Amino acid sequence: MRKHLVMVLGAALAAVALSAPTASADPDNPPDFKLPFECGQIWDMFTREGHGDNATEDQQQLDMVRADGETEGAAVLASADGEVWWEIDDVGGINIKHEGGWFSQYLHMSDHVPMGTKVKRGDRIGTASNVGTGIPHLHYQQMYDYDGDGSGEENELIYPWLEGKEYRITPADGNVPLTSTNNCDGGGDPGEPDPEPEPEKTKLEYTGDTSLAGGEPAELSATLTEEESGDPVADQKVSFELGAEDSVQTCDATTGADGTATCTVDEVDQPLTDDATVPVSATFAGDDAYEPSEATATLDLRYVTGRAYGLSAQIPLPLIPIGIDPTPDTGTVRTAGAESKSPQCAERIEALVLSAGPLCTEVVTKTGPNSSSATSTVAEARIGLTGLPVVEVSGLTAESSSTCSATKGSVGLELSIGGTPVNVPDTPNYEIDLGAGAKLVVNEQTPVDGADQGLTVNAVHLTALGGADVVIGSSTSGAFNCG
Repeated sequence: MRKHLVMVLGAALAAVALSAPTASADPDNPPDFKLPFECGQIWDMFTREGHGDNATEDQQQLDMVRADGETEGAAVLASADGEVWWEIDDVGGINIKHEGGWFSQYLHMSDHVPMGTKVKRGDRIGTASNVGTGIPHLHYQQMYDYDGDGSGEENELIYPWLEGKEYRITPADGNVPLTSTNNCDGGGDPGEPDPEPEPEKTKLEYTGDTSLAGGEPAELSATLTEEESGDPVADQKVSFELGAEDSVQTCDATTGADGTATCTVDEVDQPLTDDATVPVSATFAGDDAYEPSEATATLDLRYVTGRAYGLSAQIPLPLIPIGIDPTPDTGTVRTAGAESKSPQCAERIEALVLSAGPLCTEVVTKTGPNSSSATSTVAEARIGLTGLPVVEVSGLTAESSSTCSATKGSVGLELSIGGTPVNVPDTPNYEIDLGAGAKLVVNEQTPVDGADQGLTVNAVHLTALGGADVVIGSSTSGAFNCG
């Protein structure tokens, strides 16, 4: 016994359907019904008790949701060629009449096409939504006009044919997935395309090394997250640039499950600027799902300094004051790289109460790790200020060396005062009172201002009343931005 379809709007739909033309009944030859969605989309079909002809064990009416969860807003396509025969506006529905006495019904759509619209299989007929129901899904069913008069009064629910197969789904079957081949041949007129989902805004934050060392590797990293939720974004390429203009060094990495991408610059090679910093940028180019984002940071560049000179003197004699600038003098070396500076040795300095020679100086810096070593040597020197004992030194060497982990200073010399040899202990800042307000400091050591590690070593430093100030053998080294 056939059961009549109970329509959502009952008598109103029957009244509309009375005007339908007669159909040629052909129950054994259904149209080539396709799943009413775009080619390649996978939709889950399911049903429930009472969702069809209740005289049968399984139900002919199906509900459909998109397997990837993107049901809302998906385009609904005509399953086969036909004409929109009924509209069921309260639930966002239409019926399409097909050749051979077949009908298909689609409910819970927004912006569906109006009654009388002729459609081809694959034409867009509406948008999946939740009109007339609380949950976005598409209600789908097929019917057959057994009386053949096209009135719709005797239309009977049919187990739906989709993608060349009849589907008899029971509530116990749960979700039955099906992949659409609708429009796979490029046919149909889908009308307005599904609105593309807006790409998620992203946030990129630099999380790598903050201090760099020339000649050593640097680990650059950044973390990519969704801006709104803060969730990590995995499997995305992040490009890094270290430095600027001609000095740029690059590397790329892919974000992991925690959204972090990390790559290594094998050997940092960056110029030393006035502020000893290096810019770094991390860039995510974006894709269909995520908007691009960028992060920048300023990294400290480790560097070292060094200076060495042989002798300097300020002696305010009454008639002929003596002023000797540091000689020979490397000047201050400041670098993040490896270099060596050694000016020509001074063979001899003669200035009334002062003589010395030969005097030589050198500064050597290295990378991996950064280090600075300054050395000053004076073969022999003599200071003979009026009213003070004569100070004589020979075989003088003053050294200062610094890295980010340590600094060290040392002095070697032979010293005599007033012709008497003096045994100098191996301790910094050893003072000798010369009388008359004068003093001599041997192995004078003072820290370098602003350095993480640094030391100035003066082998011999004589001061006296009236402003006399003589330094023989000075070496300075320092390490900065050690992080």
